[in-house]
This record gives sequence, C-alpha cells and structure tokens, in this order.
Amino acid sequence: MSLATLDESNYTAARDSSFQDLLVYAAKKSGRSVLQVLRDYRQMAKSETRINLVEYVRFGLYDQARFEAQARAEFLSNDLHWPIANKVNNRGWYSAAEDKSVATTLLSAAGVPVPEIVAVLDSSQRIYPGGAERITGADELRAFLLARPGQQFFGKINDGMVSFGAFRIEKADAEMVYCSGHEPMSYGDFAAQTLAQNAYILQPVLENHSALRPFASALATIRMVNLITDDGLRVPMAAIKLPQGDNIADAFWRPGNLACGIEVATGRIRTVARRGIEVEFLDDHPDQAGLMGMNLPFWSEVLEINERAARSFAPIRYQSTDIAITEDGPVVVEINAGGGFDLPQYSNGKGMLTPEVRAFFESCGVEFKPKKSLLPF
Repeated sequence: MSLATLDESNYTAARDSSFQDLLVYAAKKSGRSVLQVLRDYRQMAKSETRINLVEYVRFGLYDQARFEAQARAEFLSNDLHWPIANKVNNRGWYSAAEDKSVATTLLSAAGVPVPEIVAVLDSSQRIYPGGAERITGADELRAFLLARPGQQFFGKINDGMVSFGAFRIEKADAEMVYCSGHEPMSYGDFAAQTLAQNAYILQPVLENHSALRPFASALATIRMVNLITDDGLRVPMAAIKLPQGDNIADAFWRPGNLACGIEVATGRIRTVARRGIEVEFLDDHPDQAGLMGMNLPFWSEVLEINERAARSFAPIRYQSTDIAITEDGPVVVEINAGGGFDLPQYSNGKGMLTPEVRAFFESCGVEFKPKKSLLPF
C-alpha cells in the first residue's frame, strides 16, 4: 500500500461515522428523541446550505440553543465546495495552483516567499522548472540523501491535497531511509511507495517561529480564506492548523491535531478546536497554556504576502493559502484553488455564509436554492 493510499484510508475512517451512530449521539447530547433530531436535521439537509449529517453533528447544529437562527443558517456544507468553486473560478487556472512545482515557480516570480524545492521524485518524462534535482529511482534517491548528511526533508505529492502521502525524512544511511512514523524502509521499498505511484516534491523541513513551537509538534500553517472581489481582496475567515503528537502534517483530519480560529484584523487566536464526532472547543492548548488569545507573530507581513499571493492567482476568485510563520517571517507553503468550507467553520465555531460571503458568491453567479426532494440525503 502506498503512503498516499494509507493516508486516504485513515482520512475516510476519521471522517465517517454511521448514520445511526450520529443520530443517537445527537439525541443523547440534546435530550431530544431520535425522531425529533432527524426531523430537525432533514430541514437543514433540504435547506440552501445542504448540511449533511456528519456536519450537523460536528458543527453542533443539533443543539438548537447554541446558535441563533441566522447564525445556524450560515453554516455551509462542504458538499457544495466544488460546485461553488467551479462556478466562481476560472478553472483554467486550477492546475497552476494545484501543481506545487508550477505554483512555487509563479509565486516566487511574484516576489512571494516560498519553500525551496530541492528535488523532484518523478519517473515520468516531465521536465520541471527551476534548479531542483531530478530523482527517478532508488539509486538516485540514495545518492541525493547520502550527499546531504544530517539534513531533513519534507515530501508531498506534487498535485496532492489534504496531505495524503506526505512524509518527513529524518535521516538516511547506505541501506535505509528513516521517515517519521514509519519503520525504516529500504530505498527500493521507499521508491515503490512514493515515486512509483506519484510525483513528489522534496523541500527542506521548515521550523515554526519560536512563539509557536510550544504548541505544535511539526510545521503549523495558517489557512487564509481569500475572495478576489471587484474592490480587492477580502479575507472573511482564517485559521491556524497545529500538528500534535507524532503527526508530521497539520491537516485537521489527522487525529489529535488542533485548529484555531483567528481574528483576521489582528492575528489573535480566538478559539482552540479539536476534532471528534463533534468539534470540541478547548479553553487553551491541552498541554501548554498560552495559545488562547495569542497574537501571532509577523501578522502584518502575513496579510501582506497573502494578498500578493492571492492577487497573483486572481482568476481563482475563491481560493485559500497555507502560510507558515518561521523565525525569519511568513512563507506561503501552498495556494489552493478553492478551499474546503469545513476547516474555517470547524475551527472558528461559526458559519462561513455571512452576508458578505453570500453576496460575493451570488455576484459570481452562484444560486443558493433549497433541495426540491423531500429526502434528507
């Protein structure tokens, strides 16, 4: 099984619960009958925001006392992400954003700080831009790593999403590659699980700013939700994703990871969220106090480079960036065509479909309509 396939399997397991389990959970937590919960859920499922049952529970929407009616109606299903993104955006630009080698080249040319791509693992005939070393097999990988003793590298699929297949090489010797969270692998086995399946980019491992290190076990990134309006950039929501424990990537689906809502104007952390069948909002980091209310370093620079990156991909009018904060300042790790509606809402504890966001989507031709079917699914 490839690293990407293993991650995808773990992602599905973390995402899905049975319909029955979700209804029973919501009924017990709310003190209502399963039938009452089902009736309420059906109304939300048929509404213009199309909330599915996993979201109904994970957002806490089953708790009718938690949100005013308007706030409840602003939660938007991630099932609508691609239909909306495809309506809003120039899809011809998608590959420019999702191909990490191309995106890195374009962002760098626009003056946006990005991680260096030091190597590409790809056995195809493709020629890549820039000066990255080309690695097509196990022998070339061995030579590359042995020529750089003591260096650590982060690898990710060149056109991948949600960190499927990501790895971190801690060290290597003449026979084995040592990756975080995996048993040592021979070069042949490593190549079979990576470049035989996908094209990967290799980057030096980046370190968090010292202010963030007590709260994250690996590189944290800020997700900025970007809307390219006729009047300029708008950022309606932002969150920071914090890896925990043995996780090498910050994706919120990875067990134990945290996501924090950010006050966009100031960079202040306003929520600390942990994922489960329902998102749990914590008073602070579970192991180290000081995360809640923290003002993120280099925030004005984060806003500045986010705008430069976003406007460099302006035909993608609904997009998102992932930005790391290092000791030397912010670095744009990725730019995304679109960006799931789930993370910003999970982390902030509020819906994304505010009047401002609705007006933007509708100005791009999106129509929000209730389901015609009486079925809840």
